[in-house]
Amino acid sequence: MRKAAGEGGFTLLELMISLFIFTIVSVIMVTALHSVLTSDAILKAKSARFQILSNTLILMSRDLEQIINRPITNAKGKVEAALIGTSTSVTFTHAGMFNPLVSKSTLERTQYLLLQRSLIRITWPVLDQAPKTQSDQRIIQPDVLQLQFSYLDAKGQFQNSWPPDNNAANVLPQAIKVSLTLANWGMLTQLYLIPGAAIEKLT
Repeated sequence: MRKAAGEGGFTLLELMISLFIFTIVSVIMVTALHSVLTSDAILKAKSARFQILSNTLILMSRDLEQIINRPITNAKGKVEAALIGTSTSVTFTHAGMFNPLVSKSTLERTQYLLLQRSLIRITWPVLDQAPKTQSDQRIIQPDVLQLQFSYLDAKGQFQNSWPPDNNAANVLPQAIKVSLTLANWGMLTQLYLIPGAAIEKLT
């Protein structure tokens, strides 16, 4: 279809070409926008996951590096060592718990363990427990494939459990090594020194 000389407007062919070009440009723009939104969502998810991991490491550092030699009495009336460790869990007494009530202890009994692919932190409201003492349990790190603890003794050797068979129950390890294997991130290993062990060695 041809336009008459001097006649305004577009031919059908020109309109079809314009619509085709507009469609191509729209598809490109929508694809680019979708890519940007997807990348932004992935970045936010990774950032949130990294923040959770950062909070976990800070919390574990605060707890483990303030371990003290304070045995406790459990809910069954039995005395437990200040620190009881296996290759997959650790239970201990530590200082540093903020408490606005001056009359209440700032010490806390805490346990870390792996349960259903999550790192769990369990705490007790008192050190010496009554039969009805209830613990508080919460997930601090999801998507954990493996958790492993090892304990550095005074001879510089790592043990898979604490206290070792040849060690007194009231002696703390020099350090605790924690290995976390996270889904899609691999293994992360941290070494936490126990200042309380160094104080014991001097006394």
